[in-house]
Amino acid sequence: MKKMLFIFAISFVLVSCSKEEPSKSVTSESTAVVAVKPVITNVTPMPASQADFDFSKMALGGKLFKQNCATCHGDNAEGTPDWRKRNPDGTLKPPPLNGTAHTWHHSKELLMSIITMGTANQGGNMPAWGDKLSQQEIDAILTWVQSKWPEEIYTSWLEINRR
Repeated sequence: MKKMLFIFAISFVLVSCSKEEPSKSVTSESTAVVAVKPVITNVTPMPASQADFDFSKMALGGKLFKQNCATCHGDNAEGTPDWRKRNPDGTLKPPPLNGTAHTWHHSKELLMSIITMGTANQGGNMPAWGDKLSQQEIDAILTWVQSKWPEEIYTSWLEINRR
């Protein structure tokens, strides 16, 4: 996923920096044949497991994550460095959501539920977001979070959720 965004960004920059000047005038009767040269010749296609990501949904999810979740989970879903240690009151610290912790062990249904209802009933201190975010917004946040997971983690998550 990160590779695709990087390739897209590089392609955009390369096309934007082109020295070719556009034609000064085009009449309605003119016919132009344009030779298109590939900017990047060796592109790795998006993995099939991530091909269903909706980029507008992912962008919305990233925006909502930064507004609502980043304070605790970090701007890039990296979590608290010592997330495995409990707080003095016994509650757990915000874990990474980027595939380096346990988020991917849970079904999408459970993740939606945790975000909607919070973790107070499980001894945690994550607030409930169901009264502030719609289910579509929570789903968009999860799409953004999943885009941070390495390919092998996302593939494993898909396999777990197919059972």
